Amino acid sequence: MPVPADRPAKRYTAKQFTEWRARWSGIEPDEALRTPPFGTTEDGLLDFRGVTMRKPGLGWLKKFNHAQFKMCDFTAASLAETNCSLCIFQDCVFDYTDLNNFRDYGCHFTNCRFYRSEWQVGAIGFDTSSAARGEYLSRYINCHFENIKLAKTTIGDPQFIDCNFVFKKLSGLDFGCSGFVACRFIGAFQDLTFRGTYEREDDRARKGHPEFAGFTDVSFERAALQWFDMRGSFRCDHLRMPSDGSAFTADLPRLCADRASLLERMNDPPLHKIASRYFDLYCRFADEQKIQIVSRFELIEIASNAGEPDTLADTLYTTLKSTYATPT
Repeated sequence: MPVPADRPAKRYTAKQFTEWRARWSGIEPDEALRTPPFGTTEDGLLDFRGVTMRKPGLGWLKKFNHAQFKMCDFTAASLAETNCSLCIFQDCVFDYTDLNNFRDYGCHFTNCRFYRSEWQVGAIGFDTSSAARGEYLSRYINCHFENIKLAKTTIGDPQFIDCNFVFKKLSGLDFGCSGFVACRFIGAFQDLTFRGTYEREDDRARKGHPEFAGFTDVSFERAALQWFDMRGSFRCDHLRMPSDGSAFTADLPRLCADRASLLERMNDPPLHKIASRYFDLYCRFADEQKIQIVSRFELIEIASNAGEPDTLADTLYTTLKSTYATPT
């Protein structure tokens, strides 16, 4: 790729976006893919800035099957309402791109950047109900995701390898059975779900156990974590936790097995209340999840909701960390 996937995105004006989109008037997108009409950008990428791949007014999704997109710049473009099946995207830029209802079925993205794109009400890492195990495996390799919108996006079991996730705040997202290998999380991450088993019974019957679900060699060193809901034996191997000490990995079954004795030793009623509430939330998964991420910010939120000071949350956090933290 002429520029690395994690190269800072350029700043553009609304006027540039308007000009890029206007120049596609009267040009058939499919023909443009075969013979790009605007050559390459200053970065050496095929210039698809501002293109709209799906004609307005169609009553169905635009489909690409086994298509290959290499060294393409889709800045300010629209790939919305598109179904991509077993496609390849290599060395592509998706800055300010409309990916709403873009559906990835077994696609491979390599050295791609997604900056301030909208990928809402779409699908990432999905397959069909009749697909064989492994027939559709979505992979994102050396990709950079920064401040993109993912509301109501459905995520199946994609694999992310050597990827960056950079967000001012990412919250309320179910990552499904995603696998993360040698990835980096930078920013604030809250209310996220990660699954080690398929949620649907038919998926479990058809595909068995998700092979890649889990965190392996993942860095949270520059991240703030809060309410990571990991369940179904979601794997956690070789994690690097926040450098400010605000979170640690805990032995969840052991912690929950000691719940009664821990609460019994807490003579301070407010502290007892905070701990009990926390255990109620996480011990639901103790039979199926060996490792859980414990965040200081979670305990502070519980304390705040109970009208108690942060100092109580810090006391509980220190107690749990000193006894139940696992090697990372």
